[in-house]
Amino acid sequence: MSIELKHEHIANLEIPLGFTIFCDMDGTLVDTDYANFLSYKRALIDVGTNCGIFDIEFTNERLNRESLKELAPSLTTTQLETIVALKEEYFMEFISETRLNTELANLVKGCCQNNRLILVTGCRGKRALEILKHHNVLNDFARLICWEDTNQSDSSNKYESAIKLTGAIPDYIFIFEDDDICIEDAVRAGVPIKNIQKIFIEPRDCDESI
Repeated sequence: MSIELKHEHIANLEIPLGFTIFCDMDGTLVDTDYANFLSYKRALIDVGTNCGIFDIEFTNERLNRESLKELAPSLTTTQLETIVALKEEYFMEFISETRLNTELANLVKGCCQNNRLILVTGCRGKRALEILKHHNVLNDFARLICWEDTNQSDSSNKYESAIKLTGAIPDYIFIFEDDDICIEDAVRAGVPIKNIQKIFIEPRDCDESI
């Protein structure tokens, strides 16, 4: 497995000149979990209490459609799709609740002159663009590869798609990622495990967030 890095260790990394850097966004470059939670919470209120969820609490675990199904097994497919669509719409209202991983942002900013820096994310392009603009890091990236750029299936490998789209050579790719499954996908796409760094963002204090 890859090495799990804490914030204070990121600044000590040295990325070889000329490498292409693939950087994930949610949970890696930006902590979006609380804004995501608030967006879902508002969407649930709009759909109404007939969906079986009267209230939810922030737990520092990312809320998604799968965890919503566990919280409310009675949710219909239509209700779930409505909630997810509303969540995307409301996210921008809570963008100020996202947190930039400043240590990682500073590192990749320093590399962007001598390395090709590419955002590789499973989120939709509009949301990625607004988050990067909000944190003033959009211009650091040579390219954004988002959900719309992949095959969008449940089994899609975003790093395999990114390699095909950019023509980058796997041996000369450096990756920042927080998700174990995505790290495994990167390895399957041919990126050496030594070139992949797992990022850890310190969780919020839940009592302060609510």
